[in-house]
Amino acid sequence: MKNYALVFLAVLLISSTAAGQNLEESVDAYSSKNGTLYLQPLADVFGANLNSGFFHTAKIPKFGLHINVGVAAMYAPIGKGQKTFKMVDEPDLNWTAPPETVLPTLFGEDESVEVAGLGDMPGGIWQNNFFPTAVPQLTIGSFMGTEATFRWIEYNVDDDIGKIKLSGWGLRHSLSQYILLCPVDIAVGYWQQKFTIGDIVEANTRFYGIQASKSISILTLYCGLGIEHATLKLEYNNQDLDKPVRFELEGNNTTRTTLGASLDLAVVKFHIDMNMANQTTYSAGLGIGF
Repeated sequence: MKNYALVFLAVLLISSTAAGQNLEESVDAYSSKNGTLYLQPLADVFGANLNSGFFHTAKIPKFGLHINVGVAAMYAPIGKGQKTFKMVDEPDLNWTAPPETVLPTLFGEDESVEVAGLGDMPGGIWQNNFFPTAVPQLTIGSFMGTEATFRWIEYNVDDDIGKIKLSGWGLRHSLSQYILLCPVDIAVGYWQQKFTIGDIVEANTRFYGIQASKSISILTLYCGLGIEHATLKLEYNNQDLDKPVRFELEGNNTTRTTLGASLDLAVVKFHIDMNMANQTTYSAGLGIGF
């Protein structure tokens, strides 16, 4: 396995081979507990981004064909608290962390930190104050007030790493169709996604919730309440030390509130929103549809 394999998860195909080497070397420097703390912010921002951008209105016609093809882009700010972590004891390794030892996460400063008895611990590899994601998206409906959304990316890196693949789907159903003279549009939805890099990385997300919107001419204001879940598994074999490396993490977000606005310019659709949770994200989308 080539050393740059894990970089694709860390920066979503926008970094270099060297960064990938740094990530693998950084993970190898830690055992399970502290390695999880080093990687946890990645699970938080990556999962929160993937659970964004699914909807930009709650209006779903009861019948009739409508299709929207576009790109959803997400932006997760990286807070100060996500750039460092406090080292914890590892009794199974027969050592105790020096009191109040604070180290950089993978989003922290890139300089290593010397820890008594352990030597130099690695710095971060991603110093930007945000983490971006972008995915293609197709929405099609409607039957009995129900529409479906699909996401798909597939790219074959090489024989050693295999494919980078994102697949996702979701369903939404109109509730306002059952409410006589309802002043706003209301819908409920469920979405799930899976992201893999060969057999090295696997991320899974689920999101479900309720949305409401109100349209005024070409402008639609919308909001939503949702429950979300994200997991991240990283597993590979360290060839230098001839040992397996495995981490399993869960994103911190459990609930989120969405506030946004969209413009319907004939066949061109544009939306932007803010998703408020433990990990705040911003989402924008551009699509073509009818």
